[in-house]
Amino acid sequence: MRLCEALKEHTAYGYYPAHMPGHKGNPEYSFLGDIIKYDITEIDGLDNLHDAEGVILESEKHAASLYGVKESHFLVNGSTVGILAAILGVTVQGDKILIGRNCHRSVYNAAEINKLNVRYIYPRIMKDIGICCGIRGEEVDEILNDDPCIKAVIITSPTYEGISSDVSGIAEAAHKHGAVLIVDSAHGAHFGFHDRFPESAASQGADIIINSVHKTLPAPTQTALLHINDVNGVKVDKERVRKQLRIYQSSSPSYLLMAGIDNCIRIMEEHGKELFDRYLINLTDFEKRADKLKHLCVAGKRRFLEEYGIEDADPCKILICHRQFNNIKLYDILRSEYRIQPEMEADKYCLLIMTVMDTEEGFNRVINALECIDELVGNDATDFYCPEEQAEYGDGSYGRSINDILYGSRPVKIMDAYEAVEKKSENVYLEDSVGRISSSYINLYPPGIPVLVPGEEISRDMSEAIGRALNRGLKVRGITGNKEIKVHG
Repeated sequence: MRLCEALKEHTAYGYYPAHMPGHKGNPEYSFLGDIIKYDITEIDGLDNLHDAEGVILESEKHAASLYGVKESHFLVNGSTVGILAAILGVTVQGDKILIGRNCHRSVYNAAEINKLNVRYIYPRIMKDIGICCGIRGEEVDEILNDDPCIKAVIITSPTYEGISSDVSGIAEAAHKHGAVLIVDSAHGAHFGFHDRFPESAASQGADIIINSVHKTLPAPTQTALLHINDVNGVKVDKERVRKQLRIYQSSSPSYLLMAGIDNCIRIMEEHGKELFDRYLINLTDFEKRADKLKHLCVAGKRRFLEEYGIEDADPCKILICHRQFNNIKLYDILRSEYRIQPEMEADKYCLLIMTVMDTEEGFNRVINALECIDELVGNDATDFYCPEEQAEYGDGSYGRSINDILYGSRPVKIMDAYEAVEKKSENVYLEDSVGRISSSYINLYPPGIPVLVPGEEISRDMSEAIGRALNRGLKVRGITGNKEIKVHG
């Protein structure tokens, strides 16, 4: 029996809950209505996430079978907890690791916790819109040849914008040098389920893979999976990884969330092909209309592959961009005028995430809005241009995007983050920070990639780009409300 079935059976049996949680399944004051009765805790017959041997273990085995891995673990604290457990499970204090500079903040947190010595690999930047491209296997191999002490390689594939790395090549390079490959594939939980989607990181030889099922599959927010793929000769100490999961996951995991993962796995098992087929039909119709737009550029997998030379990309990620267009204004117009909430805003593009749960009606609603906006831009683009950028470059273009500078820069590392955070610090105004050593993480959110890490020197380009991001209304974490940044005292 699987978790969803056990939860329904237990609820139907009529037990009176003389146990936690305190709402007692009573829907009287619950905005969830009768759903609240399924919010159970660890009681007889419902297993225990931290020592699974019953219905939870059975459901995790279904997940492992679906993804083709040795074992899978339910995560109720999102992919973040999976990343922490993976890195801390394969390293000891002081180890050296190689990470893609475009990794999520949680990777840096793990490095800080275990006092790891970090070396970076920098993905090239797609300069016209400022997003990170994939990492190639030969790049990783070259670094590992130069630095054989590296114990683990951590990359993000796909990126927030859907760009995939050469996972198979990176896996081959890592294993040749005895390093473990961890792939943050939070945005790739749906990979491998259709031949028109990229291969999964597991099928390409990664050792540990983290998927956020909630990002692109029908599962509730905060749900994710950690997979261990013990097939490459590089042995992962599974018990150490499990121990870290027990440390960093809640000791009272939500059965609603776990049942949500189980249900998602069941949907993919039983209906995956038809859902992906339907999605691709809707996407094809959407792209045909998008190709006719005169002023907006709608970039998806096909355009990335054909025009940007990307190795592979996610058909669920759609970027809307225009070289002379204030895309933050586009983001605002989609929300206020058309009641469409994009995933993310950037200075050069607006990101939409479409999934197998999007309907034909949903696709039509988006493309209808884009067609109307495209016509508006053609008639009068005054409201869309950014005077600050026009004045700065004076050539009818934006020049380098903010993202290009922030993610394309290579700040000088003076010390590792774990050393930097322990030193005395002070707040200074951003314009006075040039040449100082950062004591905090600075990142745009989303996507949560640090552009400055504690222990790195703040360059003038970086300081000015952060200021431009703030002026444009982008969400910058790590800067105070009055534009101060924490630096070494």
